[in-house]
Amino acid sequence: MDPGKILIVDDETNIRRGLKAILAKDGHEVKEVASAEEALPVLEFFPCEAAIVDIRMPGMSGVELLHKIRTRWPTVSIILLTGHGTLESAMAAVKEGAHDYLLKPTQPNAIRETIASALAASRRRREEAQLFNSLRISLKRMEELPAEPAAGQVVSSGNRLERRQLLVGDLTIDTLAHQVRRGSEPISLSPTEFQLLVTLAERAGQIIDYMTLVQMSLDYEAEPWEAKELIKRHVFSLRQKLEPEPSSPRYILNVRGVGYRLASPEELS
Repeated sequence: MDPGKILIVDDETNIRRGLKAILAKDGHEVKEVASAEEALPVLEFFPCEAAIVDIRMPGMSGVELLHKIRTRWPTVSIILLTGHGTLESAMAAVKEGAHDYLLKPTQPNAIRETIASALAASRRRREEAQLFNSLRISLKRMEELPAEPAAGQVVSSGNRLERRQLLVGDLTIDTLAHQVRRGSEPISLSPTEFQLLVTLAERAGQIIDYMTLVQMSLDYEAEPWEAKELIKRHVFSLRQKLEPEPSSPRYILNVRGVGYRLASPEELS
């Protein structure tokens, strides 16, 4: 199995460092914190797949952290670290959503086996979420499709030719032939670039946030920080082909900290 991203939460320094040494040796990317309170802000920017959490810590307990993670980051697999005195609590937490528990002290092989199982479960949940989201988006698109026109017919609606062409300023986007023209000049785009342009053109003049652009263009469910980085790369590539001067974009405009929009027909006239 490919290495994963793992967070260790334990107030005992020796235990954190021992676990990190074992997991880092196997190629995993590991971050460690000394309390549940420290873990929450780290989780905002570190997309871990599994978290090893001590069940008994000063302040917020491991079980309380478990519930917060399950609510905010449901694909993360949580493994509780427990001594014999808290074994019953750990077993009860497994029924409430913890992936598994490890008794202190734990042998390296047991840690590796439990981590492998936790990563597999996390990746399965993420894949299921992505498939479900793709299905939801596909169903939404089907609901938004106009009635089927007669054979060979192209139905005009304002600046848009339904089913076949989107017209925004001097851009013509043929959605059936997957062709784009700027004036009379053909623009060759990759499938992802084309879908991104269609998504923007369907809402020309409107701001579309990063997460929506990723969902609609890539059929992918991403965290906000991840969506911004993903879509930024594709927008850069699209601008290189579409914009006469990519460094000074006329068509695809950035709305700082929010997303992007395609200039409206009025702005392009």
